Amino acid sequence: MKEVFKNGKCIFTKPNIEDVEDMVEMMNDENIQSMLSTKKRVITKESEIEWINQHQNDNTFSVYDFETLEYIGNCGFNEIENNRGEIGITIKREMQGKHYAKDIINGLINYGFDVLNLDEIYSIVFSDNKRSINCMIQLGFKEYNRDSNIFERNGIQVDDVYFNLKRK
Repeated sequence: MKEVFKNGKCIFTKPNIEDVEDMVEMMNDENIQSMLSTKKRVITKESEIEWINQHQNDNTFSVYDFETLEYIGNCGFNEIENNRGEIGITIKREMQGKHYAKDIINGLINYGFDVLNLDEIYSIVFSDNKRSINCMIQLGFKEYNRDSNIFERNGIQVDDVYFNLKRK
């Protein structure tokens, strides 16, 4: 595992083939998938290996606990355009609720502003993902747009909520 950077209790590396089984399990988890996309997909080991190989030279990372070296999930910049970068994170179910998200997002903020020299970092979150919304707000992100009624989940209309953080 070759470390790219650290933040808080997290180590960030390039996506690692040794974690492919954890990645496949994480990406096939219905609850996790439902917070990432409106489309249900089946992720195979082969497709995940292809994904790992495709992201060796970009701004995508696997994340590990600093002390135990346990795999937490993946994160990175999905898009970078006009000095703006969109971040996304996925944390495997067993590691959720352990306060890794703040360290991961703060790591991406530092990387985006200090290494990539971005002027703005943004994220799109489903309106029913309360934990992610609270995390974004606590880290200083501001809601700047909302696309209403993207889809319905459990009888509730779900919006796309756009958050951004500008370089100070």
